[in-house]
Amino acid sequence: MQWQAIKSYLPYKMKRQVRELFISTTLVNLALAMVMIFEPIYLYKIGYNLQSIMLFYLITYIFYFLLMPIGAKFAKRYGYEMSIFVGTILFILFYLALFFIARYPILFYLSPIILAIQKTFYWPAYHADFARFSDDSEEGRELSSMTVATSLVYVIGPAIAGFIVVNWGYGALFTLASVIFLASNIPTLITREEFAPSLFSYGDTYRNLFNRKNRRSFLAYAGYGEELVVLVIWPIFISLIITNMFDLGLIVALATLVTTIITFYIGKLTDYKNKRPVLYLGSAIYAISWYIRLFITTTVGVFFVDSLSRLGKNVVTIPMTAITYENAKDLQADKHHHLMSGVVFFEMSLVIGKLFAILVIYGLLFLVSADIIAFKLTFILAGGMTLLYMLL
Repeated sequence: MQWQAIKSYLPYKMKRQVRELFISTTLVNLALAMVMIFEPIYLYKIGYNLQSIMLFYLITYIFYFLLMPIGAKFAKRYGYEMSIFVGTILFILFYLALFFIARYPILFYLSPIILAIQKTFYWPAYHADFARFSDDSEEGRELSSMTVATSLVYVIGPAIAGFIVVNWGYGALFTLASVIFLASNIPTLITREEFAPSLFSYGDTYRNLFNRKNRRSFLAYAGYGEELVVLVIWPIFISLIITNMFDLGLIVALATLVTTIITFYIGKLTDYKNKRPVLYLGSAIYAISWYIRLFITTTVGVFFVDSLSRLGKNVVTIPMTAITYENAKDLQADKHHHLMSGVVFFEMSLVIGKLFAILVIYGLLFLVSADIIAFKLTFILAGGMTLLYMLL
């Protein structure tokens, strides 16, 4: 009986394509868990100030916004899995370029372009692949299982990475991550992908993005601009509180572990209940976590707020992604559209939100001389953007 109760929180209709994507994504996230939190810290440690780091990501997202429809066209012509493969190779090139920035400063301007191209090939194909093959009756549980798997690798990844950086440096860390990126392609490439090549309109992408009927969804997805603060500003902020890289990795790992179990319940709730109340609850919890950050000065405080933040984000992400995939599948039913249109709309709205956040943060950094004050102003910005999720 107990096993049956546990089983009800797990997906059991997962198609082969989703299983392959599940394994591949878990490996990609393991590599990312090892390097992503140290990415902005690395730039900060080798001498780039916050304005320069914001410029780095501004270049990335401008190019991603312009190139994204090309990635969608590639995926529609050559297949989702081939596009994902190209994206993982570009991950390796990006981290190779990142590592050599200290020696060749020109790479500071070239590596964000490589990152933009990586995103162009990887993310539209990933979301379209999952949306196409996920099972409608258990989509929430499939997404929560993916989120839990991601969370688990984010438990061990930062701790391993912190240990590697302390003992062998960033070069060893980026090398190991590159090997894992390569290995992530094995699950998807061992079986032949079945797809029918088709066209994708570059111009229609932008017309759809700014169509008035999509404005509410556009604003909701633009809320993802807060991720820019999570991925760039927050790691630098906590590195000033927790100066030992191994301890920092361990704190992030423990915070991730705390939120993992609850995520299974959120997936089941998303399948059986109205998704939007779950989304609203998550948005409120997540916004509160941003405002608590204003008062954090200790290691214990970092652990608490990072745990609360990850919980809130998971409660947002699962129903929001499920709704997004459902909307994309509804487009598929219209012979004049394809689910890729819905996926690209989601990604482009997200990018505009991040560009907005970057520009605001960039302005704040010029107006406010003290980094610590600028950090806290960005937390207020992120909390406000988090509330936009409620518009979906």
